[in-house]
Amino acid sequence: MLALRVAMRWLYQESLAKCTIHTDSPSSLQALAALQPISTIVLEILNIWSFLTTEVVIFWVKEHYGVLGNGVADQLARQVTHGSIVIININLPKTWLKKCQKVFSCNLAG
Repeated sequence: MLALRVAMRWLYQESLAKCTIHTDSPSSLQALAALQPISTIVLEILNIWSFLTTEVVIFWVKEHYGVLGNGVADQLARQVTHGSIVIININLPKTWLKKCQKVFSCNLAG
């Protein structure tokens, strides 16, 4: 849930046409879909979302195992919950980066 809040805060400062967020937390999605959310974090996320001009879609994925960068994402999520910041260098294959660049460029174009 904290990672979703960070993502929404970031989106609030950016000007993107579309954004897709993937999460492996079904409880986060259930909390966001609740008719009367009680969590202050959920309320903050929904409030920010209501003011966004960005089209935001949140997908649930079964798991991130085997997904490139998952270990880094998990580590960053743990760091966020403890309030510390860590800089991580990731060595990614050039072919993967080129594929992501094409997808990202298409998403920005709308």
